[in-house]
Amino acid sequence: MPSLLISIVIYNKPIKELLLLKSLKNDEDKIDIFIYDNSKLPQEVPTFENVNIYYEHDENNSGVSRAYNQAYKKAKELNKKLLLVLDQDSSFELSFVEQYMKMHQVYKNDYIYAPIVCDEKKTKIYSPAFMSNFVGKVQSFEEFIYEETYSLVGKSVINSGLMIPLEIFEKIGGYNEKLRLDFSDVYFIEKYKELNSKIVLVNVYLKHSISGDEGKDFAREYSRFRYYCSACKELERALNTSAFWSSSRRLIRLVLKYKRLSFIKIYFEYYLKGKEIWRFQYVWLPIMVKSILKNS
Repeated sequence: MPSLLISIVIYNKPIKELLLLKSLKNDEDKIDIFIYDNSKLPQEVPTFENVNIYYEHDENNSGVSRAYNQAYKKAKELNKKLLLVLDQDSSFELSFVEQYMKMHQVYKNDYIYAPIVCDEKKTKIYSPAFMSNFVGKVQSFEEFIYEETYSLVGKSVINSGLMIPLEIFEKIGGYNEKLRLDFSDVYFIEKYKELNSKIVLVNVYLKHSISGDEGKDFAREYSRFRYYCSACKELERALNTSAFWSSSRRLIRLVLKYKRLSFIKIYFEYYLKGKEIWRFQYVWLPIMVKSILKNS
């Protein structure tokens, strides 16, 4: 796979525990992997046979968009033509790459390539998903219809598992680094749609968990909501559109879920007023919120 760089973004995850590295076999071809570590402390990089690991640590936890842009720069430096981006918990096996490369031989650099992302029990299709007013809606696994060139009209795909030709990455202009997590993929795919309304859907299944499917965790969701509201505001600016329904829907869901009105203040400050999140807030606020709630 000389033309491909695989990128994995991690946060508080030991490199040796990555599912992709666990799936390696001794007879695999030489592969290049770029690991972007958003954890507070750096870690020692283990060695694997037939694997070149390029490691970048970011103690500021700058988010996935910057990580993907840095991966693109590394791919350019290594004279790669393709970049495959992965989440640390996606069940991606190296054997899947063969399917991607077969598709690329047919469709070349005119498309982004995406897997089918589903839940553990294969009841829901998380990606591709329906998208309306920047609100995603899963597809039923049983009713899902596979098409090799798949229309993104009224739909979108998540970041994890995307194989992006560097030519397309350059035309889009990369990821928006102000969208550290929420809407990172939405922005990138909306910009891609300006070039092509279809993706190539690779017939492989990634099992993946989506935020919101894990049950109740007030501290985490309370902290995350201000980033979500801030991201809605940035998405509006970047795409010259409205994310009012997306932000309002999330507010209603959280108020009803936790019976707490404190979410309204966050909505007012970070979405309606457009208050910016400082770097200090982004790195330390989630930890502080959890600590305060634990001791109250």
